[in-house]
Amino acid sequence: MIPEISEFSYGFALTNELVGWTALSAAPVFPSLIEEGKRDGGYDVKLDKPGAPLYIQFKRADCMTRASASEIKNYGLPLSLPFYRFPITQRNKSFQHTSLVELDDGSNLVFYAAPRFHLLSEINDAWRAQDVATRSIFVAPRTIGLIRDNARHHVSYDAKQIYFCSEPSEIMSFSATMLRDRIQERLSVDGRPVRSQLPEWLTNIRQRRDRARETQLGIEAQRSAERAKLRETDEFVALRLPERLVIQETDAERGFEPGPDVREGRQLSSEEQTLRSISDEALQGFGSQFFVVQPESG
Repeated sequence: MIPEISEFSYGFALTNELVGWTALSAAPVFPSLIEEGKRDGGYDVKLDKPGAPLYIQFKRADCMTRASASEIKNYGLPLSLPFYRFPITQRNKSFQHTSLVELDDGSNLVFYAAPRFHLLSEINDAWRAQDVATRSIFVAPRTIGLIRDNARHHVSYDAKQIYFCSEPSEIMSFSATMLRDRIQERLSVDGRPVRSQLPEWLTNIRQRRDRARETQLGIEAQRSAERAKLRETDEFVALRLPERLVIQETDAERGFEPGPDVREGRQLSSEEQTLRSISDEALQGFGSQFFVVQPESG
């Protein structure tokens, strides 16, 4: 069943809940809010306290209600009905997944987030109960790994198990509790204030973007070589498929609706400008929302 909720509404609901997590502060950095001219800049990053970068790509999920679903019918996966499925952007349409895998280098917290619900009534219930995160899964891109073909792939999951398909392999996901623990662990590694770390975060995300482009082009070159070799065989007749490499998606391709025009804002401090740049890189190159997670105390 096609979800009634949008990625925007799910992302908004989950973001609202993450901001108020017990013992943690997860401040989303929205470039437009930084520039609105508000005294606090439209965000709540405490520059003199420790922090870590968190990148989340919000996904909505289709609800699969029949045993004729390919996961059960074709692959015999032990998923309980109903289960959920969200797509991974195809490699020949975007190098977004490649980018997220590269960004998930151990120094960053990077996740796909997807709900275990799909109806408007369900997201409203989750919103009122403040259990949007509890009813979500969080998948680190590196648990999926690089995708080298142009086939459609997706992540399928029920209440207990999660698989990367089309050639099924069971993968690990994080619950909300596990994600909080992972964030706490990351915060314990580096106690420097955010102010000191910001230049490194910006350098890192730009390097990961460039590295992803090199990786994607390398995969493309390898596939071109394989196709050239196939031209010498009769098999090539059945494999002559057009391919297209898109280095950067437009908002329309990502499914984002254009936001309101941002009025000319105040002059940004160097730290605000860096936060804005990181957030821009995250959105434009990785299709993800950038958060700064910090301990509430200390």
